[in-house]
Amino acid sequence: MRTDAAGVLDSAIPVLAKDRGASMQVIATRAGISRATLTRMFPTRQVLVQAMAAKILDDCEMALIRARAHPGVTDEVLTGLVAEYVPFAQLWNLVYVEPDVLGAPEATDRAEEIFAHTVTLMAAGQEAGVLRADMPATWLASTFCGLAETAWELTLEGHMGARQAPDFLSAVMRHGLTTPAASPRHGRSRKR
Repeated sequence: MRTDAAGVLDSAIPVLAKDRGASMQVIATRAGISRATLTRMFPTRQVLVQAMAAKILDDCEMALIRARAHPGVTDEVLTGLVAEYVPFAQLWNLVYVEPDVLGAPEATDRAEEIFAHTVTLMAAGQEAGVLRADMPATWLASTFCGLAETAWELTLEGHMGARQAPDFLSAVMRHGLTTPAASPRHGRSRKR
């Protein structure tokens, strides 16, 4: 178990996502550290929650920087973004709803900027012909973040494996909820 600040935050974020009212003691216990360790790094629950939000925002920004580092928006760029879906899930799960974060203008401004960059990336994907162009880019970005949140929650609850989540997210982003065209490898779908 990592006891550096980033490791503690990685352990604590899922705890708060599952139990919004979790106390510092509950967060420490479920994260596998002592309350003393937690309060030494984050003296109050508000400081802890704001540090969680800052880490989530930093992680989203880094994922977008890596996605934009490639020339043009290709299938691989979107695959890379989907592979790094967790901070976007946490953005919607915690940053947009946690009272200790909502009142912080810097966090709100950063979250809005991240979402705007996500919309821009989706629009570029539409222009490149990688994403469907018959829906607004804002819808595609919102759908990505909403599906990311669902995938992360199902993973936390044990309903899907951590390696399955990006594959499922990618499949729905690429094909919607319809069955992909039958191929020789997968065979034809049958009515049940």
